[in-house]
Amino acid sequence: MYTLVQFRSFAVMNATIAAMNPLLLSRPLLSWCLLAILFTATSGCLSHERDALLAFRAGMNYIPTLRARLSSWGRRAHGDCCSWPGVICHPTTGHVIKLKLRNSSPPPDDPPAAYDYNASPQQVREINSSLLALTELKYLDLSSHDFHGVLFPQFIGSFKELRYLNLSSSYFTGGIPPQIGNLSRLRYLDLQFALDSHVDTLDWLTQFSSLQHLDLSGLDLALTNVASTLSASLKVLRMSECGINSFPISSSLADNFTSLITFDLSGNPSLISVLPEWLWNLSSLAHLDLSYCAFRGGIPDAIGGLSSLTHLDLSFNRELEGSIPGSMAQLRRLEELNLGGNQLTGNFPRWIQQLTSLTTLDLNENLLHGFIPGSLGKFGNLTELDLGGNSFQGALSLVHLDNLTKLELLDLSSNSLNISVHKDWIPPFQLEVAGFGNCDLGPSFPPWLRHQTRINSLDLSGNEIAGVLPDWVWNISQFTIDYLELSDNNIQGKLPNFPEHTNLNMLRLVDNLLEGPLPEKLPVELSTLVLDGNYFSGQLPIWPYVDSVSLSDNKFSGAISSSVCQWTMLSFLDLSSNEFSGEIPHCLGESLYGLEILNLDNNLLSGEIPTTIGFLTSLRILRLSKNGLSGGISSSLQTCSELVLLDLSNNNFSGSIPTWMGETLSSLAFLILGSNHLSGYIPQQLAHSGKLQMLDLSHNNLSGTIPPNIWNFSAMASTSQVRNEELEYLEVELAMKGQMLYYSYISDLIRSIDLSCNNLVGEIPAGVGYLAGLINLNLSMNHLNGSIPQKIGRMESLESLDLSNNELSGNIPETLPSLHFLSHLNLSYNNLSGRIPFLQQLQSLDDPSIYAGNPGLCGPPISKLCSNTKVNQSGEPHETNAHEEGSEWLWIWISIVLGLVMGFWTFCGILFFNKKWRYGYFHMVDSLHDGVLLRLELLLRRD
Repeated sequence: MYTLVQFRSFAVMNATIAAMNPLLLSRPLLSWCLLAILFTATSGCLSHERDALLAFRAGMNYIPTLRARLSSWGRRAHGDCCSWPGVICHPTTGHVIKLKLRNSSPPPDDPPAAYDYNASPQQVREINSSLLALTELKYLDLSSHDFHGVLFPQFIGSFKELRYLNLSSSYFTGGIPPQIGNLSRLRYLDLQFALDSHVDTLDWLTQFSSLQHLDLSGLDLALTNVASTLSASLKVLRMSECGINSFPISSSLADNFTSLITFDLSGNPSLISVLPEWLWNLSSLAHLDLSYCAFRGGIPDAIGGLSSLTHLDLSFNRELEGSIPGSMAQLRRLEELNLGGNQLTGNFPRWIQQLTSLTTLDLNENLLHGFIPGSLGKFGNLTELDLGGNSFQGALSLVHLDNLTKLELLDLSSNSLNISVHKDWIPPFQLEVAGFGNCDLGPSFPPWLRHQTRINSLDLSGNEIAGVLPDWVWNISQFTIDYLELSDNNIQGKLPNFPEHTNLNMLRLVDNLLEGPLPEKLPVELSTLVLDGNYFSGQLPIWPYVDSVSLSDNKFSGAISSSVCQWTMLSFLDLSSNEFSGEIPHCLGESLYGLEILNLDNNLLSGEIPTTIGFLTSLRILRLSKNGLSGGISSSLQTCSELVLLDLSNNNFSGSIPTWMGETLSSLAFLILGSNHLSGYIPQQLAHSGKLQMLDLSHNNLSGTIPPNIWNFSAMASTSQVRNEELEYLEVELAMKGQMLYYSYISDLIRSIDLSCNNLVGEIPAGVGYLAGLINLNLSMNHLNGSIPQKIGRMESLESLDLSNNELSGNIPETLPSLHFLSHLNLSYNNLSGRIPFLQQLQSLDDPSIYAGNPGLCGPPISKLCSNTKVNQSGEPHETNAHEEGSEWLWIWISIVLGLVMGFWTFCGILFFNKKWRYGYFHMVDSLHDGVLLRLELLLRRD
């Protein structure tokens, strides 16, 4: 590194050389010698910039990844900072011009789970502004470090020379300061997932006249008008997963993006619109990603004008419909085409054969049908072909497959397709992903798969494959397969003993005919084993490394072996629907500390819930229903504060419902205690469970009144959807609409209260009307009295209402017919009286048994008539309600008024056109007038 130490400019230097000896100017060799003398060679960077870097390092100790990245800086007091990792200096001036401090081991795409990004951090920090001493900095990369709790640095806006800024995946706290708009020379800006909160404004973007690359992905831009702030100089624009709910569609916007090459708007599901018109005028566009939005309508023919396009992804918009336009045949440069997850119709597009550069073709989950043309075999560059989830039929033969030498992914699942090849066929490709679920490949295992030595994901579910699997299936699974799905077949035999080390991570063999004992050993890498719906029996082996085991609906019996307690890595255990008996092993709580889901439903278990269950503090789902468990509800469960679902129904539990359920189980969403022997009152503390969306206390011996505050469940009062993804795989049994309904998965829309078949007394709390999200309310078979609350008409989501077999009195509320979704109603066997409401919404509920056992009720659909009953033209009784009576009187008065008006003008018309009648009428009026006046005068004289 060379530094000028005696002169500050070449002008002064040249003048000095000339003054020393003018002859030197004519001798280049001597001039260069003098120049070499005037420059001093040093090995150090600028001292004040080195000090600034050391100060920056000292202030970053609270960011572990950055601290490690900077750990080697300044190990020698006078070290050359230009040689430090990530620091690049100008070769002449020695100024630091680049800081490349990206985390070499970046975090996952999602924000760290340890943080709640809706809450403010406990301590807000700021980055040391010492970097401002780097006045020539042109490049700054601090990406992939977790800065949660650190304010977005305002001083960055002072780097006037900055051309490149990358703060992606940094999760800074607070908003983006407007000072960043001062970076007028910036050409590259990456703020992907740079904030942990929403963005209020993007006005600072308007100051970037030279910006070419902009990535705002992962920022919450729902409150901004992003389209109005973008620069016309942009070549790359990425706004994936930004919460954008609107974007201009007018073609005039194309004038602002004439240079655009890459446009990514994917992952904005609130963006409901037709495809923007202006896109089709961007002739330079090469990469277009509009996947996972909510675009609707058809794909316009104008898309064929994007002649530079190489990557097109319109997948999973769900409401894109119509046929795939033939104009897309003009996209000759297209390499990746993804239209999956929509409602596209028609046959397989034959014009696709013109897109000879295609490497990826994804049409999965549409409504396409017909046969696959043999021209598919012309795509010699194809690496990924996904046609799954359509209605294609026929067979793929050598004509289709023999030229696809580069194919790595082939998915034909959920079609009526098969592969028609000779049994000795050796494919020209080596698949890594093979999806053939619900095709027609049975009854034997496809022999050509044995040659696929690189396959890591194989799905052959639902193919009616029968018999024993050949040995080579297990051999290839030992070496390459990571995911093996063979469910819903007729596979027989036993599972082999697996070698300790294989690549197999997930094995699913649900609903087959497998039998015998389970293998003694599983591969160390196997984390998920799902064997539901088979005929396995015997003891449970020792599997110390498995993470998730599901053995439901098999033939296991006897006590649950203590060997389960040695599955120390377990987070998910499902042993439901077997014949296990005896007590729940105490060692479960003593050993399986990481257990999150435990399902022992539908067995023959007895005894009490072991107190050691309370040690499972990570437990989120506990299902013990349909057993013979007894005793009280164990107080040890209150330490399981993460519980989301607790199902103890159909057992012999007794005692009262603990008050701590509503106090310590703050995450509880599903509480199912029905069909036990519980007694006592319903604790008011249950109303503190703000997340509760299903409460089932039916078929117990509960007494007392329904607590008035039990209707304060905020989750039931809300009509918005709240997803509990970990619950979706579980089925739930719900007494609703007069029958037992089985949901194959727990939906976020299931919001129910069932207090039926108890000994509850008192009135129904008036606050019931505030539970607008409730779909099922069952209070039948109690001793409730009083009237039905008028506010019940506010329960706008209610589908099923059962108040039968109580002692309710009074009229049926006139607000009841306003429940538009109500499809099941039972008010039978109460003391209700008065007219049954008759409005359009209740005309479908015309079964008289709904109102049976209420002698005071009258009107349709029951046979008892009310006092204002009429007979219609067919001779049937017709009940007139207040609305009908009011309408009849209205028409009577209208008829009277119209008759008077018409009679008056008819009489006037006759007098006008008939002279004789007119004279006679006025003569009569005059006579009457004179007679009346004479009589009045005589009466006055008598007085």
